Amino acid sequence: MFELNHARIDKLAIHKVGNKLKGEGMTITPALYPLTDGNLEEILLKYFLSSFKSEQLYSFHHETDIHLNEVYMCVSRAFINKQNFYDQSVNVLKCLYENSTNPKVKQGEFYMVYLADCILDGQAVDAIGIFKTENKDTYLRISEHRLDITIACEDGINVRKMDKGCLIFNSQSLGGYRVAIIDKGNKSDTEAQYWTEEFLQVVPVEDSHFHTETYLNLCRDFSENVYGQMYQADKKDQVSFINNSVAYFEGKSSFDLNDFAEQVIGDPELMHEFKQHKKNYDLTQEKVVQETFDISNGAVKSMKRKMKSNIKLDTGVDIQVKSGLEDATRHIERGFDDEKGMHFYKVYFNNEE
Repeated sequence: MFELNHARIDKLAIHKVGNKLKGEGMTITPALYPLTDGNLEEILLKYFLSSFKSEQLYSFHHETDIHLNEVYMCVSRAFINKQNFYDQSVNVLKCLYENSTNPKVKQGEFYMVYLADCILDGQAVDAIGIFKTENKDTYLRISEHRLDITIACEDGINVRKMDKGCLIFNSQSLGGYRVAIIDKGNKSDTEAQYWTEEFLQVVPVEDSHFHTETYLNLCRDFSENVYGQMYQADKKDQVSFINNSVAYFEGKSSFDLNDFAEQVIGDPELMHEFKQHKKNYDLTQEKVVQETFDISNGAVKSMKRKMKSNIKLDTGVDIQVKSGLEDATRHIERGFDDEKGMHFYKVYFNNEE
């Protein structure tokens, strides 16, 4: 877990980077940006840091040798000697340009910032931030001169929206550092891959957040593709399984696969299928996901928003089933009306809200 409330800017470099495929080139400023305005620094800190919401951390990676990861080497040199910071900002800029070859990658401002007084796992550490602005918003500018008021529009940066960014904490350097990521690109588009996979080349750190998120994804996939398809479980039972899984993670501080299987699944055959599903995932991902770990509350909250807990019907009706300590699906019955030739759901309740 990291905290950025007391972070301050030590050094700042601003350049511009275009799309290499389109031949847009780069603009390299001759020196670091002088920060003499306290109000500007406060606004920049808000712009750079306020979008870091997820607790998921990553680390730099390379298939053969971590020292062949260009960004890793650049930030390492900057951490070792801050006097190299400007030169390394230019090197990182060039690396980003070389990886900006997808036709959908937009031209934008590039920022590299050295931050002090960041907190990672309770320890004060320095960090280096790398950011890119890709989108502009239109603003109205009002000017008043004597009795005249004029209005004009201009393009500018919304300081509440960071397009792409990362924070590299000066911790565990031999393991690829600890890196937080912002990427507001379209996750289903190959354009989004250039920032994390091609430019930064980072992989998730296998910590409590990673394992919590992985198992909740496993639960969702198991519900849809095994419990639903192989066992012909209806949507009500699938939603019940998802909600019970989330409730288990919300009510526990640590996870144990056997305990989870007994409390949430219960049925011996399904328990075996879930464990086999996990083994198949291990083989597919070429890594073994732990069977016991501390649960990350942040990961549970994040995943809970993504887990589908509604029963969507082809008649334009959706039944939203809230997750909680009590399984709300026990108030829902599914049946078939022979006269209409249609399935139906019957919902029991005490009062309308």
